[in-house]
Amino acid sequence: MEKDPLVLVFDVGTQSTRALLFDSKGDLIAKAKRAEPPYISKNDNRAEKDIDELWHGICAVSKELQEEAGSRWDDVAAVTVTSIRNSLFFLDENCRPTRDAILWMDKREVDCPDPLPLWKRFIFSAVGMGEAVRVQRRTTYTNWVRVNQPDVWERTAKIVMPTAWYNYKFTGVLADSTAGQAAKFPYNYKKRRWMTERTLNYCIFGCPVDKMCRLVEPGDTIGTITAQCSAETGIREGLPLIATGADKACETVGNGAIAHDIASVSLGTAASVEVTTDRYVEPETFMPAYTSVAKGKYNPEIQIFRGFWMVSWFKEQFSLHEKLEAEKLGISAEQLLDEKLSKIPVGSNGLLVQPYWGPGLKTPQAKGVMIGFNDVHTRNHVYRAIIEGVGYALFEGLENLMHRTKNRISRVAVAGGGSQSESVCRIMTDIMGLPVYKVQTYETSGLGCAIVAFTSLGIYRDMSEATAHMVRVSEEYIPDAANHERYMQFYNRVYKKIYRCNLPIYNELYSLLAADRY
Repeated sequence: MEKDPLVLVFDVGTQSTRALLFDSKGDLIAKAKRAEPPYISKNDNRAEKDIDELWHGICAVSKELQEEAGSRWDDVAAVTVTSIRNSLFFLDENCRPTRDAILWMDKREVDCPDPLPLWKRFIFSAVGMGEAVRVQRRTTYTNWVRVNQPDVWERTAKIVMPTAWYNYKFTGVLADSTAGQAAKFPYNYKKRRWMTERTLNYCIFGCPVDKMCRLVEPGDTIGTITAQCSAETGIREGLPLIATGADKACETVGNGAIAHDIASVSLGTAASVEVTTDRYVEPETFMPAYTSVAKGKYNPEIQIFRGFWMVSWFKEQFSLHEKLEAEKLGISAEQLLDEKLSKIPVGSNGLLVQPYWGPGLKTPQAKGVMIGFNDVHTRNHVYRAIIEGVGYALFEGLENLMHRTKNRISRVAVAGGGSQSESVCRIMTDIMGLPVYKVQTYETSGLGCAIVAFTSLGIYRDMSEATAHMVRVSEEYIPDAANHERYMQFYNRVYKKIYRCNLPIYNELYSLLAADRY
């Protein structure tokens, strides 16, 4: 009897590199994981990474997975790779790094000495995007390198997303998926190709198109595993490497959210809510809808830039007592915090958090806010209020996406680190007021990659059929009507007013802190 073919997936994240083997039923057959230092910080605003070390991590987990898989390693029929977004690799003409990678958490800024043409500045200001464009130019990594490291810029032949370089290391071909372009890059999301010099916002990025790599569609074969890659990773030479997309795009498919009435919510370091559409719809005015890994489709998305990073921040800064108590009880600090979380009432006794720990493109001056403190509040109230605040922000994003796309959402799929908590899932369900489900594996980005690959291999005729066979609901949560109503009182009467009411204060802070950003 012929064995079921397997797909080998590499998921290179911010804090770990994982190698995964999936079968055509969506089952995770084997897994290897290597923890990675998140980044190198040369000052508080920087987040960089040694590019070669990232490849060494891929090689290490590949060989570990080979041992774990045993004879099933021979059943691998294709390879895919996904990685983080808004992170850039700078390469010379031989595809060797000219500097360390700049990662998505990086907050460096630069004053560009070359002003935009006056007529373009007028247009941007006329449509209310003048300040957003100025912020975009200041925070675009290509502009920073171009201005501050002209020698590096001169030696740089190509600037790519992480997956493009990994594709090169696997196959010797420098190419990337259209669904992997989610960065401050001259990419035309609507037309699924690079911008031209005639494109209005091309000038923002300070990056000529000849420094971009070749683009392919999700599901296309980029190349085959080279002999050198085989020696370094243990992967069989000649296997096809299939293009997929960035981690969030793959996660949406892995969540089964390719139907128009399902939203995919990521409760990760950066939280987000994303839907799939047949037509290009901007999630906010002048904000692009990302290219989906489902061919011909798009993923409008609203992102909360620090998301469940805030939960990690809270644990590091304020949870020493819980860590010590958990050690005595023989449980994890997370488990103890979740137990205490469930004892705090809906709405955290009036303590609300607006989770703008990281600025958005159209809200660069925004700051995080905790409001409503009184003498009943404890650390546990703060913990729950942070989670509820992320939930309010995601719900606001979902409302906006439904309005923009004209689609009604009937179910929500959740994934990411926060989804491992039962209490967090129930809070999100009650805020959303919709059924919320999780699928059979935590490795949803990897599952999405496998779905693309098995479709490309012809195991399934299209993504819908592959998703139907490979995605299974493992847990479902039904909202409590009374809790949802209480959340909506806080949301409508308080939360939605916090940003507008505090905007003058945010503007003053933004002005006062301007010198610290450079």
